[in-house]
Amino acid sequence: MIYLLAIVVTVVYGVLVLLMLWKWVKIPQSQANVVDDFFTTVLIPVRNESINLDRLIRSIQEGTTRSALYEIIVIDDHSTDNTVEVVKSLKNKYPNVQLAQLPTGSEGKKAGIAYGVDLAMGEWIVCTDGDSEVAEGWLVEYRQMYQSGAQLAFGPVVLFNDSRKVGIEILNQELAALVAMGGATLQMGKPTMINGCNYAFAKGVFGEVGGFDGNQKIATGDDEFLLRKIFKAYPDRIRFIKSRQALVVSEPPASLSAFYHQRRRWASKWKFHQDWSSWVAPVFMFFAYAVWCGFIATSMYERNWSFIGILFVKAGIDYAYISTASRIQNRTISIFNFVILQIIYPIYVVFFGVASNFGSYRWRERSHKI
Repeated sequence: MIYLLAIVVTVVYGVLVLLMLWKWVKIPQSQANVVDDFFTTVLIPVRNESINLDRLIRSIQEGTTRSALYEIIVIDDHSTDNTVEVVKSLKNKYPNVQLAQLPTGSEGKKAGIAYGVDLAMGEWIVCTDGDSEVAEGWLVEYRQMYQSGAQLAFGPVVLFNDSRKVGIEILNQELAALVAMGGATLQMGKPTMINGCNYAFAKGVFGEVGGFDGNQKIATGDDEFLLRKIFKAYPDRIRFIKSRQALVVSEPPASLSAFYHQRRRWASKWKFHQDWSSWVAPVFMFFAYAVWCGFIATSMYERNWSFIGILFVKAGIDYAYISTASRIQNRTISIFNFVILQIIYPIYVVFFGVASNFGSYRWRERSHKI
């Protein structure tokens, strides 16, 4: 029975991945043109990001023409380091940088973004995280999306390639696959994911759909919950920016513990989505990898090496998908790291699929119950 189930799962998985690959390839490359000037607000919700902010704000300023009308609002979420002092010093260097501090009794990323939206002078709100760096032309790409009629847009992400940290290449392969999945499923009319360090929305539509109403108590998921709300209201006015100029480079998890809590946080969101299509992908992925794990274990116990053929087919499909998706990150993938990812990913998916349903995770130096 497990052998037949593994074959069926592999066929379904292969069809879905190849469909996403086809949809991903069909997304047109963004061509940034000169845009009419209008006021834009960049929101950066932060907590204890003093060591990263200068790099981020410098990258925004250097990649944007001096004549562009925009402001940068850094919303401090009760930092316990010298983040506030750093932002104040940056205000002296960059006059368009503003500091906002969440009032007592209000905390979290969603609260920070909502507070920033209330303060924003811009009609187009672009969001990123304090531990990131943006590509030259990043803000131009987003401004063009708004001018084209978008109500929400999002772009690609890659991790800093820090040679001192183990596994960054493997994490970037996984991230490339997730970025492509976000773009491809949007093309399919069933958006699934978006990265919170690289997205934008119209200020008016944020109020129209009720912002984060209904999910404020969920610490994570500002990006994905808002995506689904706006897509429901304006299904033909959501854009994925397929351009390296819209790329955001982000810090990888600082430690194995940070990685563990990050993945639990990411995986814990699925059960809070209200549309059935948002449940299908994570449930199927968990089921598929659980089947493959059981299939491999059974085959090895019975000394039946037929599983190698099925895994070879799966790996071939994954390689075509990930290697194509990685081009948006301006990277070619390592075969060695790809093989390592193929080996560990089934166990990884099953483990976090279970672990994300109970207990708590730590994020921004706070503990959150799942």
